Amino acid sequence: MLDLGLQPPLPTGGGVVGKASVTLVLYAGEPSASTFAFGLKPDNLTSPGPTLTFRVSDIVNVTLVDVGKISHAFAVTDAPHTNGKTLFGAAIASASMPLNPGEKGTVVFKAASSGSYYYICPVPGHPELGMWGKVIVNL
Repeated sequence: MLDLGLQPPLPTGGGVVGKASVTLVLYAGEPSASTFAFGLKPDNLTSPGPTLTFRVSDIVNVTLVDVGKISHAFAVTDAPHTNGKTLFGAAIASASMPLNPGEKGTVVFKAASSGSYYYICPVPGHPELGMWGKVIVNL
């Protein structure tokens, strides 16, 4: 299994310092031909995916595992579609270079501001087929 440990910098240009306060594994795949989804277990993918809740200043370590039959990626964004702006430097792979089936990637980011956001698969068309979930960052 190839590990694409892509770790883009925070928008402020600062590095993530310290031990992750939240660590999670997220799975990506297609539970049906017309539905793409995320899940916290490889055999329980849902659309929308599970809500992810963090606190401001949490250092979050996310590993994405592609358990599907096609390529997927991950990004925290301001909108649940492919045109959303990536936030907190939180992205694993990309729309143009997604993870292939069986691959995994990891990102570490700081939940820098409170609010309601989304995580998506940024591959065009995937959010519209259900590959998104909510991200809540509390004070």
